[in-house]
Amino acid sequence: MPMTRLANRVVRSEPAQGPLQLHRLDRKTGIACSRCGTRSQTTVVATPDADWTRLVDRGCYDAWSKQLG
Repeated sequence: MPMTRLANRVVRSEPAQGPLQLHRLDRKTGIACSRCGTRSQTTVVATPDADWTRLVDRGCYDAWSKQLG
């Protein structure tokens, strides 16, 4: 699925925390986390620097945002 279409499925976005922004999608979607490589079905993804080609899963988002303080 092209990433621009995925961005169009966002139903809610949280305020950015540093370079990361968390988004809730309208339905579960298969992603591969660009940080850890894990593949998952999820309704929550993060984008670093608004880059929809580098999706980050929730676990990596939590770990990364904790490091950012």
